[in-house]
Amino acid sequence: MKFITFQLVTPEKTVLQQELVSLNCPTDMGQITVLPGHIPLVANLVPGELHAKTDHDDFYLYVAGGFIEVRSGNQVVILADDAQHHHEIDIKQAEEAVKRAEQGLKEQHLSGEEYARVAASLHKSLTRASVARRHAHRRNPLTGQSTLNQ
Repeated sequence: MKFITFQLVTPEKTVLQQELVSLNCPTDMGQITVLPGHIPLVANLVPGELHAKTDHDDFYLYVAGGFIEVRSGNQVVILADDAQHHHEIDIKQAEEAVKRAEQGLKEQHLSGEEYARVAASLHKSLTRASVARRHAHRRNPLTGQSTLNQ
């Protein structure tokens, strides 16, 4: 079986480095699926859920944006602005960030630039909370523990 050599990197750390059978990620062109033998590609990532599948595990991650590069030889590199495994996301904290951003949008005197910044923050916070809620029942593939018990 052919695999994809995958690496997901943020400015702070390598978030995931695995051999995958498939990768689904959000781009500005829509959701894309990368399988072994995919043609070379460079695309912008948008905030959303990334699903990395090995032959034994599934990894669900939040990505805040960045770039994906699919290279020949089944190599994929993602340079993300921010990324977190679903089990690392504090749902309560993400929901508080949503409330703060929603309050920020209600401000009467926001410039167009400030409004866009707060709206982008709201979108990222909503996406992060959604990924955490959607996969709260899943186990952490790195430890094997249920994420509800952590």
